[in-house]
Amino acid sequence: MPLPYPSGWFCLALSREVPAGAVVNRRFMGRDVVLYRTRGGVLRVVDAHCPHLGAHLGAGGVVDGEHLVCPFHRFAFDVEGSCVKVPGGAPPEAALARFTVRERGKVVLVWHGHDAAPPAWEPSEIPDGRFTPAASWSTLLTSHPQEVMESFVDYRHQSVVHNVSLREVTPPVEEGPLLRISFSADIRLSVRLATITVEQGVALSGLGLASGEVTLHQIGMTLGIVLMATPVGPWQTRLRVVTTTEAASRADSPRLRKAASMSWSAVAGQALVRTIAHQMGQDARIWNRKRYEPNPRLTSDEDAIGHYRRWARQFYPPDTGPTGTS
Repeated sequence: MPLPYPSGWFCLALSREVPAGAVVNRRFMGRDVVLYRTRGGVLRVVDAHCPHLGAHLGAGGVVDGEHLVCPFHRFAFDVEGSCVKVPGGAPPEAALARFTVRERGKVVLVWHGHDAAPPAWEPSEIPDGRFTPAASWSTLLTSHPQEVMESFVDYRHQSVVHNVSLREVTPPVEEGPLLRISFSADIRLSVRLATITVEQGVALSGLGLASGEVTLHQIGMTLGIVLMATPVGPWQTRLRVVTTTEAASRADSPRLRKAASMSWSAVAGQALVRTIAHQMGQDARIWNRKRYEPNPRLTSDEDAIGHYRRWARQFYPPDTGPTGTS
């Protein structure tokens, strides 16, 4: 039983993937879109096809100053999406369909709603300017964002699939479109860097974005983790994981602190991404073949899954939303 596309904020790219002057292709909710950044730094996400004769703007389209130019007849569109220049004569009344976009923590997020209304809420704060990117990883899943994010509250599968002892600290707490989760776990980082005991909070911003922080007390560093699930087509999801680091070196010299930050960022951030990627790969073998069970037969200690399912209903239109536990 396929789930419909949910409303909310979803990642289309990392900021570094869209430098000034770039035009980038993406699939989003079953359609082609392009991301581009003007020479002045304005970021836009628009429908990929020119309203003139349908040419694909991501197949030869270019950024000319502050305009996006179609490769077919050189129609130029401004940052508001309006056609403002053509090779000859007056430009027609034509416009590109635009998506609402936000850049948070060096991540490009776009809004998908079920009507033409502006975004009903903003994404939660993800690791900010005090953090620096360390590593990232992505994969394409035959799954749905709701299924992916459900893994955060499916505590029982952690020991079965990942051999990780994970414990719920507090039940999930709803704050409208945000769901806050607290848990404790013993995790061995890849390359045998360390076994860390983590007690952390994760905030789910809708069904497309989960963010949190992990402190490695052994090396005096805080790691930011951002997990993003973006629907690219029916039952197809692009999963991205990004880690960022904040040095808290005990060295007295600022130069030593900077050197320590760069060194540990490379090691700890990449090790954490490899660990998460390994666990996501284990989950993917199940996600890619499982079916969505709208009325799961839950055990008495799986209340968090039922809580999550009820919370997730708000991201679907009332007449098309998924069924779930009551």
